[in-house]
Amino acid sequence: MRFQILGPVVAYGTSGPVALGPARQRTVLAALLVESGVPVSLDQLVERVWGPSPPQRARQTLHTYLSRLRDVLGGTGAPALVRRSGSYALEIDPCSVDLHQFRALAVRARTTLDDDQAAALWQDAMALWQGRPLTDLDSDWVRTVAAALEAERLAAVLDQTDVLLRQGEHARLLSDLATATVEHPLDERLAGQLMLALYRCGRQADALAHYRLLRDRLVDELGSDPGPALRELHHRILRHDPELAAIATVKTSSTSAAPAAAATVPHRPAQLPADVAGFTGRAADLHRLDELLGEHGDDAPQAVVITAIGGAAGVGKTALAVHWAHGVADRFPDGQLYVNLRGYDPEQPMPAAEALAGFLTALGVTGQNIPLDVEERAARYRSELAGRRTLIVLDNAASVAQVRPLLPGTGSCLVVVTSRDSLAGLVAVDGAQRVDLDLLSPGEAVDLLRQLVGSRVEAEPDAAVALAEQCARLPLALRVAAELVTSRPDSALADLVAELADRRTRLELLDAGGDPYAAVREVFSWSIQHLPADAVRTFRLLGLHPGPELDPYATAALADTGLDRARRMLELLTRANLVHRVGGSRYGMHDLLRAYAADLAATEETARQRQAAQRRLFDYYETGAVSAMDTLHPGEAHYRPEGAAPTTPMPDLSAPEAARGWLEAERFCLVAVAAHAAATGRTGYVVGLARILLRYLSEAHLTELVTINEHAYRAAEQTGDRTGAAHALRHLGVAYTRLSQYELAVTHLGRALTRFRQAGDPLGEALTLTSLGTTSYRLGDHEHAIDEQRHSIALARQAGDRLAEAFALNNLGVVEERVGRYADAADHYRQALGIFQDVGARYCEATALCNVANVELRQGDYRPAADHLRQSLTVLRPLGSAITEAHALDTLGLLHLRVGEPAQATTYFQQALTRFSDTGDRNGQAWSVNGLGEAAQLAGRPADALALHADALAIATAISTPHQQARAHTGLGHAHRTLGDPDQARSHYKLAHAIYTELDMPDADDVSGYLAALTRARG
Repeated sequence: MRFQILGPVVAYGTSGPVALGPARQRTVLAALLVESGVPVSLDQLVERVWGPSPPQRARQTLHTYLSRLRDVLGGTGAPALVRRSGSYALEIDPCSVDLHQFRALAVRARTTLDDDQAAALWQDAMALWQGRPLTDLDSDWVRTVAAALEAERLAAVLDQTDVLLRQGEHARLLSDLATATVEHPLDERLAGQLMLALYRCGRQADALAHYRLLRDRLVDELGSDPGPALRELHHRILRHDPELAAIATVKTSSTSAAPAAAATVPHRPAQLPADVAGFTGRAADLHRLDELLGEHGDDAPQAVVITAIGGAAGVGKTALAVHWAHGVADRFPDGQLYVNLRGYDPEQPMPAAEALAGFLTALGVTGQNIPLDVEERAARYRSELAGRRTLIVLDNAASVAQVRPLLPGTGSCLVVVTSRDSLAGLVAVDGAQRVDLDLLSPGEAVDLLRQLVGSRVEAEPDAAVALAEQCARLPLALRVAAELVTSRPDSALADLVAELADRRTRLELLDAGGDPYAAVREVFSWSIQHLPADAVRTFRLLGLHPGPELDPYATAALADTGLDRARRMLELLTRANLVHRVGGSRYGMHDLLRAYAADLAATEETARQRQAAQRRLFDYYETGAVSAMDTLHPGEAHYRPEGAAPTTPMPDLSAPEAARGWLEAERFCLVAVAAHAAATGRTGYVVGLARILLRYLSEAHLTELVTINEHAYRAAEQTGDRTGAAHALRHLGVAYTRLSQYELAVTHLGRALTRFRQAGDPLGEALTLTSLGTTSYRLGDHEHAIDEQRHSIALARQAGDRLAEAFALNNLGVVEERVGRYADAADHYRQALGIFQDVGARYCEATALCNVANVELRQGDYRPAADHLRQSLTVLRPLGSAITEAHALDTLGLLHLRVGEPAQATTYFQQALTRFSDTGDRNGQAWSVNGLGEAAQLAGRPADALALHADALAIATAISTPHQQARAHTGLGHAHRTLGDPDQARSHYKLAHAIYTELDMPDADDVSGYLAALTRARG
C-alpha cells in the first residue's frame, strides 16, 4: 500500500484509492504517517486532532478512529497499526509514504556530485508533490506541519534550481523564478537565483534592478541590508565577472574511489565606499598616486607599497583615497578592503584587533577561526593575503601603532592610509610614501562649488570666490555650505555670503594663521541655523551614539520621537551633508561632524536630557536584543533579563529571519554600547546585555562574545558586582571552550564557580559545572566530567530549573556514552530530550536527538538512529545552527560506515567538515577528518586514509583532545597494516590502546584485538 500526504491524504491499495473515513480519522492516520513508524502517544494524537482544548470524550472517539483505521488497513493487507506502551505506530516501510520517499530522494540529490544525476533525482522528488500537504485536513497541528513542509519544499526547489542553473537552464527557469519571488519577496537566495538567470540571459539591467527592489524591501520591512552573498553577486554582475557566465556542472566518474574536493570560490571583498559624487580637483595628487602605483603596482615588489595621505581635518583625505581607489580597483583582482579606523572620533579609536577581525571575516575566515590575540590575528591576516593582489584602504588612522598590525606581508598588495598624523614611523620604518594634502586651490574650491550648485557660480563669480574662502577651501565645509545654497534657490549667492560673514561668532580665517577646523565648525553652525529645530536637535543627539553607525529606530530612541519623523530628520540631515548613508537604512557621520554634534549636545542639552537620550538608546538595544533572542531561543528566555519596556518604536523581530538580520546588523553597535556602558558605570546594563546575547554570540561570533564579557567582567569587578562578574567569567569560559583553549576555559569557569558559591546561587553554580564538565570531557577526564554533571543535576533540581537540569543530563549522557555505559547514556539523553521539548528549547532538542542517534549507532540500532538524525536535521533547518547540524551529518557518516557504505559516509563527513570549518569548531574538524580517513580505509584507499588520519591527529594534538588522538592512531594503525608495515601499525595501535585505557573507554578492547591479530600474523 502507498500513502500520500503531500497533497490530500490518500491511501492506494492494489485496486486503487482506499476509503479512509472522516477528516479527523484521516488526521489520526496523517499523524502516524508523518512520524514514520515512531510511536505516538494517545495524548499527542488527541492534541494533533483536536488541539489544546479537546472535547470531553476525545480519547474514546480516538480509540474508535484507531479501531476503524486498523480494520481499513488490515482489510487491504497494509502494514499493521500496533500499540506500544500506550502509544501507537504504523509498522511501515518509509518509502511507501510520499513524504519520506521525497526526503530520501532529496538527500541523494543533495549528496551526489553528478549534476545530471542530481537533476533526475530532484525531478522524481518534486513529482511527488500533489499540491499543499495535508490539504484536506484542518487542525492546529496540521497547519503547523503543513507550513513546515512547505518550507521544506521551498528549500528543495532552491537546491534543484541551483543544479539546473549549473546545467545552463537559466532561460527555462526565468518564468518560475519570477513567480516565486512574488510569493517570497524577501528570500535572498531566491533573488540571487533570479538575478543570475537574468544576467545569463543578457539582462544585466533587469538583474541589477531586482537587486535594488529587494534591497529597498529589506530596508523598509526588516531595517536591514542584503546579506554578504547577495551583495557579492551584485558586485560581480556590476563588473561583468566572466565566471558568472560559465556553466560549471560538477561531474565525477562513477568508478572514481577518491572523494571529490568541493569547489570553492575565494572571497573577493569589495568594501570600498561609494565613489565621491562631484569629485573635483586634486589633479596633482591623483597623478602622484598614479606614479606610485606605476612604480610598484605591476612589478610585484618585494615589500608592501604604502601610500600615506595626510592633512587637516575636512581637507578631503578620504575623498581622494576612495576616488583614486575606485579608479585603480580593476588592477587588484583579489578585491578591496576598507576600514574607517575612527582615529579622531569622540569615542576611542578602533583597536587594531577589531579591524583585523573585520578584515579576516571579509576574507572568509569564520568567527571561531579568528584568533583572540592581536599578533595571532595579524599573522593570520598576512597568511590570508599571501599572494593576493588586494587594495587595502586604512582610513582615518590615529597612529602608526594602530596601522602597523594591518599591513600585509606580501608585495602584491597596496595599502593606502589616511591620517591627520604625519605617520613618520610608517615612512621611516615601513617605506611609506607620503602625499600631503593642502587646502584646495582657489580655482579648485570654486570648481567644486560649481559642481555642487551649478550655474549660480557663473552668475555670481565674486560671491562664489568669497564663499570658497569662508569655507577655508575645505571640501567638507564646501559641501555642507553648497547644500544650504541649493536649498535656498531664491536667495542670491551674495546674500548668503554676507549672512555668513555677519555672524558675530565668525573667526577671521583668511590669513595664513587661520584655523581650518574653526572654519568648518563655523560653516556647520551656519548650515544648522537654517534647519528645522527638530532636525537640529536630532543632529546634536546623534553625537551621543557610541557606535559606528545607526538606523532610524536608534535615531527615534535618541530623539524620543516616532519612526516616520526620525526617518524624515535623517533625510534632512543627509541632504544637508551632515550625515551620510552607509547602506540601506543605516547612517554614519564624519568624525568632525560627530565631534561637533557631541559638543552641541554637551552645551545645549542638560545633563538630564543627555542621560535620558542615552537611556532610551540603550533601552532600544537591550529590548531589541531580548526580542530577537526570544524569537530564536524562547526556551532560554528565563536566563535573560527581561529588558526595559520600550518607550520608542521597535522593529518587528517576531520572525526568525528578522531576528537574525537585526542581530547581524547591530552586532558592532551592541559591542560599542556594551563598551560605553562599562566605561560610564552602567554595570548592570553591560552584564545584562552579555547574558542576553550569550547564545547568539556563542554560536558564531566568539570574538565579540569575549569582548563584551571582558567589558562586563571589568565593570562588575570595579563596582563590586560579584554575581555579574561570575556570569561574565562563565561566559568567557564558554567562549574559550568553543575556541578549544581549555586551560583558559578551566581558569575562568573555576573562578565563576567560586563566585556563584559565595553568592549562594545554585543555578549559576549548576550552569558553570555543566560547562566545566564539557571541558573535562573534551580533555579526556571522564571521571571528573561525570561528577561535575551529576553535581550540576542536583543543583539544578535544587534551583527548580528544568532546562539547566536537561543541559547536565544531556552532557552526562555524552560522557557515559564515551565510557561505554550505553543504557545509562540513552536514558539520560531521553530525559533531556523530553525536557527540551516541554520547554520549547528547539536548538537543544536537536542536539539531544543527535545524541540519541549516537548511542543507538553504538548499539547497532541503525534504523532508529537514522530516524532521530532526520528529526534533528528537520528541527535545525529553520534555526540555521551549523554546529549542531554538522554533528548530525557527522553521525550520519558514521552510520553509513557501520553499514558498509563508504561513498555515502564520505559525502556526509565532507558536509560536516565544511560546516565545522565554517564555524571554526576544531574539535568537530578532528571528528570529521578521522571519519574521512575511516571511509577511505573501508573503500580500499589506505594511502588516503594515512594522510587523513595524520591530519586529524595534528588537529587533535593541537587542541589536546585525547579521544580523537586515539581514534587517529587507530586509523593510522589500520592504514599501515594494509600497506604492509606491521611495525608502524603496532606502534600506533599501542599509542591508541594507552590513550583509550587511560580514558577508560571500551575502544581499548577493540585495539587489543588488532594487536593480537598482528601478533598472530607474525607467528
